[in-house]
Amino acid sequence: MDTRITLPRRPAKPIMAVKTLVLVGLALLAGFLPSPAAGQPLTQGLDRFLGCSTSSEYTRYMVKYWNQVTPGNDGKWGSVQPAQNYFNWSNLDKIYNYVTSKGLLYKHHCLVWGQQQPGWITALDQPAQRAAVENWIKLVGERYPKMDYVDVVNEPIRAPAEYRAALGGDGATGWDWVITSFELARKYCAPGTKLLINEYNVLQDNAITSQYISLINILVSRGLVDGIGIQGHYFEFRSDTRSANQYVYSITTLKANLERIAAVGLPIYITEFDIDEPDDAVQLAQYQIYFPLFWNQPAVKGITFWGYIEGDVWTSHPYTYLLKANGTERPVMPWLRDYIKKPISPLLVGPNGTLGELRNPLLLWHSTALADSYRVQLSTARAFTSIAMDTIVADTTFQLGKLAANSRFYWRVSALNTYGSSEFSAPAWFETGVQSSVEEAPARSPELFELAQNYPNPFNPATTIRFTLAAAGHVELKVHNLLGREMAILVSRTLEAGTHSFRFDATILKSGTYLYTLRTAGFTATRRMIVLK
Repeated sequence: MDTRITLPRRPAKPIMAVKTLVLVGLALLAGFLPSPAAGQPLTQGLDRFLGCSTSSEYTRYMVKYWNQVTPGNDGKWGSVQPAQNYFNWSNLDKIYNYVTSKGLLYKHHCLVWGQQQPGWITALDQPAQRAAVENWIKLVGERYPKMDYVDVVNEPIRAPAEYRAALGGDGATGWDWVITSFELARKYCAPGTKLLINEYNVLQDNAITSQYISLINILVSRGLVDGIGIQGHYFEFRSDTRSANQYVYSITTLKANLERIAAVGLPIYITEFDIDEPDDAVQLAQYQIYFPLFWNQPAVKGITFWGYIEGDVWTSHPYTYLLKANGTERPVMPWLRDYIKKPISPLLVGPNGTLGELRNPLLLWHSTALADSYRVQLSTARAFTSIAMDTIVADTTFQLGKLAANSRFYWRVSALNTYGSSEFSAPAWFETGVQSSVEEAPARSPELFELAQNYPNPFNPATTIRFTLAAAGHVELKVHNLLGREMAILVSRTLEAGTHSFRFDATILKSGTYLYTLRTAGFTATRRMIVLK
């Protein structure tokens, strides 16, 4: 059931909860000493990260689990510059220096936000506000040159900055103030720092998702944004199970809107993920529902837990921690450790959404980290209520047998390894025509010269090139790269009229696009082929 409610404007997000004397003592003892249980982060060797937020006095057990860190309150403008002519970088310096010294990824949070801004900014006129914002961004960029990521504008839709008029206001684009903020960040942050936009309560509302995508595309068109932040707090999915006012947003809607954002083509970062439940079993059950939603999306390149250890969490949501103050793991941690050893869902390449496909097309998908094999299913029903083919293969391609002509088919792939299987990919579809990839040669003499598309394409390591000669003659069939360098000679001799096929083994070639050219008296033709390894 999808029961929607209007959420109140949320309070500012102090990371530190109310601390008991015991927790304070533990923090003072731990300080910034190396973790006593240091080990490899959970995602060591993967192409994505798991990270955490933290306050300046909390780094215990950090390097044992995480390879990315975001400061909580300590990086916000209101915390660093509480008075116009006074800066306190102390806490932020501690976090930055610790994180970079350990070789972890550092994400700064945040530059421009409508909450937890300096109180004095509203008393300034617009030119002075503009100068103050630029100075703040400049100082952060210069002081922290090893930033890997930075949330440039936080919550532009849900909590726009009160001083946005000083940055251009809505302007011609409707988002000129956001554009200005990103231009300043690009100017002052070190080369290589990835500029992110960040928002909450996006996925449960189709209209907000559309608005967010529109804003992101404006930034993309100007080359200003490098990644998309989606916060991922528990209340963005549902109410906690203890709440008097229960609501649960549609998983189908959340997933579909995440796929819409992924289609923009930028990496996605889940910047503030948490599950606020005091009961261990309930927290685990909710993790098993919502964590896979993001982890199985190939565009998601990192998830940051907003508070990982008891005593260093958002005050309004005190039960989000994964570790107790003494380092004891809540049950979600062993589950998480095992879950991320499974491969994620593969990303399908094609055919997808095409008409007139060969009756025995080649299915192609991207490889997935940790996968040993892949399960491929074919159906005539989008919901896969009936299965026409179900097989397991070791490669990332599968040659289908001859299918019915002029029919629509759906296909999907799951990745497998010894720890389990991923969810199936989103299904792709195609409609067959009447032709198969290999047809019998015509009994009569051909009337035309023709160079067919190689098959399969893309391929690894071999493909077949087929051509038809209307008359006998000397024939050359060569392969060259896009710069014109000759890579292989497949044919250089006299051939009879008719249809000819030659196998090309590209084992020695690197992945990429190549050209093959047929030349004979009075006829030349060139086509592209793709080697995909």
